Amino acid sequence: MKHLHMLTAVLLIALFLYQSYLALSSNKQAPFMVKISSHIIYAVIILSGAGMLVQLISANAPVQWVFAKVILLVAAISASIKAFNNNATPSQRKTGILIAGAAYVGILILAFSKPGNLF
Repeated sequence: MKHLHMLTAVLLIALFLYQSYLALSSNKQAPFMVKISSHIIYAVIILSGAGMLVQLISANAPVQWVFAKVILLVAAISASIKAFNNNATPSQRKTGILIAGAAYVGILILAFSKPGNLF
């Protein structure tokens, strides 16, 4: 489960970078298959993360950092929706990409450090 989660996280970040490149460089939208792929990857990463969360809870491990990751993922998804919208202005695209990128960096920091007493 952990390897699937890590693989989908890498794929999600790669797709985000590709969509950001398209949105910022040529103001083009990503192909339809890229958009569908990102939705599938979001679903897989959420389901695999939920499966690992159940395992952590059953082992009585501290999971406060997981809830912070979930909040950052929701922020990244909502900012990505705004950034990659067909009707978004260039400033909305840049702001959405910046917010989503910062959220993804926060998720990566939490994933590597796993602080035990976050709250």
